[in-house]
Amino acid sequence: MSGELSRRQLLAALSLSSAVLGCKLVGKEINPSTREYLFHKGRRRPTEDLLLLIAGATDTPEDLAKHGVIDLLRDHGCRSDILVVYRLAPSYVIGEVTEDIRSQVVAAGERRRRSWLGMSAGGLVTFEYARQFPDDVDRIVALAPFLGPSLIIDEIDEAGGLADWEPSPPVEAIERTWRWLRGYATGEPRPRLDLLWGEKDPGKRALELLAAALPEDHRHRGDGDHEWPSFMSLLEGFLGEYGDAL
Repeated sequence: MSGELSRRQLLAALSLSSAVLGCKLVGKEINPSTREYLFHKGRRRPTEDLLLLIAGATDTPEDLAKHGVIDLLRDHGCRSDILVVYRLAPSYVIGEVTEDIRSQVVAAGERRRRSWLGMSAGGLVTFEYARQFPDDVDRIVALAPFLGPSLIIDEIDEAGGLADWEPSPPVEAIERTWRWLRGYATGEPRPRLDLLWGEKDPGKRALELLAAALPEDHRHRGDGDHEWPSFMSLLEGFLGEYGDAL
């Protein structure tokens, strides 16, 4: 077995591993896997805008309720219909979710604007969805997104940054996503991306590599780590400054 093949197999395995996400393995999915929070409650009159919230790999409706995510969005002026998509590990991690999410986006009907809030592993799924279906994505807010194993982060870092990095074939799924993200560094057409992360996030190095490709006012670094209290503090701070973003 060649060293390159070994490396590729390792990269693929890491990309599929729930351990990489720092999450516990969950034996079953949430059913139904989506929750709707309509702005016009009790009336099937859709708003012009849709917010898709892609939850983290092990997040549940109870988690979002406990931490008040929907209430926080509404309190800061979000007037969009909100569609929360849950994909618990292990099915989340194997990456077979974008086509399924696509069917839910289509079912939600035509909208003037579709914004996406991707949390943790949901951020990575949001990026991959935007790569595959760019017309469905008008704006992205990525909250402490998981960005893949250290192996690929090392390669990007060693290349001198995202603009100078090019994956070597065969290109794995996680590298396709990063190659799409490279467009932010090279001036290719991309939806606006606001990146939120904590100073003590274990994925800080990867997050700062991506942040370097963004305009300064699209980078939102705060205190904290990769846990719910930090997520909520980061999101509240962002919404306080950009109340109309979502």
